Amino acid sequence: MQACSLTFYRTYRAPAHHGEALIEPQVGYAAELIARNRSTSSSWGIDFAGKSLTDLRLVARTELVRDALAYSRKYRDVIEPLANHPIVMSGHQPSLFHPGVWFKNFALDRVSRQTLSGGVSPTAINLVIDNDVASSSNVRVPVVDAKTGLLRQESVLFDSASGGVPYEQNRIRNRGVFQSFDRRIRDAIKPIVPDPLVTRLWRHALDAVARCENVSCAVAHARHALEGELGLQTLELPLSVVCRSESFSAFALSIISDLNRFREIYNSELKRYRFDHGIRSSAHPVPELGVRDDWVEAPFWIYGDDSPQRKAAWVRRSGGMIEISDLVHRKVTLSLNSGATEELASLASANWKLRPRALVTTMYARMILSDLFIHGIGGAKYDQLGDQIVKRFFGVTAAEMMVVSATVMLPSFGISNSTESVQSIRQRIRDTRFAPETFSDSVDLSVSLLARKKQLLAGVPSSGSRLAWYHEMKAVNQVLATQLIDERVHLESQLQIAKQEAASMTILGSREHSFCLFNLEELNSIFDGMLS
Repeated sequence: MQACSLTFYRTYRAPAHHGEALIEPQVGYAAELIARNRSTSSSWGIDFAGKSLTDLRLVARTELVRDALAYSRKYRDVIEPLANHPIVMSGHQPSLFHPGVWFKNFALDRVSRQTLSGGVSPTAINLVIDNDVASSSNVRVPVVDAKTGLLRQESVLFDSASGGVPYEQNRIRNRGVFQSFDRRIRDAIKPIVPDPLVTRLWRHALDAVARCENVSCAVAHARHALEGELGLQTLELPLSVVCRSESFSAFALSIISDLNRFREIYNSELKRYRFDHGIRSSAHPVPELGVRDDWVEAPFWIYGDDSPQRKAAWVRRSGGMIEISDLVHRKVTLSLNSGATEELASLASANWKLRPRALVTTMYARMILSDLFIHGIGGAKYDQLGDQIVKRFFGVTAAEMMVVSATVMLPSFGISNSTESVQSIRQRIRDTRFAPETFSDSVDLSVSLLARKKQLLAGVPSSGSRLAWYHEMKAVNQVLATQLIDERVHLESQLQIAKQEAASMTILGSREHSFCLFNLEELNSIFDGMLS
């Protein structure tokens, strides 16, 4: 690899202050962005497993809108989009994420409403990324300590402890815990937010449980239903549904059938990205694709209901045949002929789930499914790596994206920012030892020692005779410091209180609190203001 790189990466930073948003470019430029992306993609002279880009996009989008409409109508009213409209898309995991993530859905709706591309409004679709691993079943909540009146963090479960499997496999384990989640959240957050939106959200979640028996499905349905109450007109569809289509199978086969070249490009661009960003970790932002004997690792996952933990997909070619396996439980064999796409799609079942990894997910979403993809900061940062892979593997310039995030914090709860107080108190504690004279106005100190220190400070000797002066100054300070023991004890007590207050401010000053803790009307108003 070259010692230096000319690749240009944009830097995106989360807004630092409450009520601030990152929207690049602004919503008003969406029509221009869509037009450029449609013009760019029309010049791509590529095919996918024998299917032309034009044909694949037409079929994939028809399937997408049809399936998203049917899926969304299971639990809320949506307006049926007209055929062949441009598609704007976003996506995230089905979790109780922070408001900055939820803001993307409001931006998605606003782009669709305010944008005319070719005289028509785009169709807005949110892709539920349910192939990522669910990490936990709790929400961290700031609670008021009954003894101190200050804040601490507490975990509130919405299901028995779980994790380690993809969201689409995350079945509810404890109905009682799930059903009481909203009440326990209200009790915990009440002193800070008297009316959190979890109350309205969880009514929809409890309705959804009867439909899907899945924690993440219920959470996603509930959020989308709540968005409907607010007037947002977006469709939703889980990635797991998208992956059952022949269109997705064609895209996957275009990579799998040329996997050695894809792996070389993927790994070399990944190394370049790490070099440019000074990243030493072999797992960040993604691991390299490996080789085991004659098996090559593909950028996909394999799992199923009988063993739901994700396993890497491995591919081995032999003549006109191709094997895809997790090297543990599952293996399929395909003939690389004109029917391979249909054959791969037909294999989809409860115990054979082929799912894309993150970079390939957005490659498919941006190249095939949509005319404009709205990313959050993390996705936008890493998808710049994906753009370089697209450029080299497919030989085309990737479509441009929009980047959206926001920072919204919980109410201050009457706690003042004590950071300066902590620093000030620490300095005063130090002064009891090295500048005790500064306390003479409030504490009775030896008048003679104060006078002697003043003399010493006024007559600092030259460097050659400073040792005796230093020892006398130290002795004077030590005696005066003993006269400030009570003051020091008092300051130490104040320091502990100031630290606790500062910790409370740190908790409230986080942008990572779940959106379900906030007041719905206030949050909606803030979002509306940021999009105006």
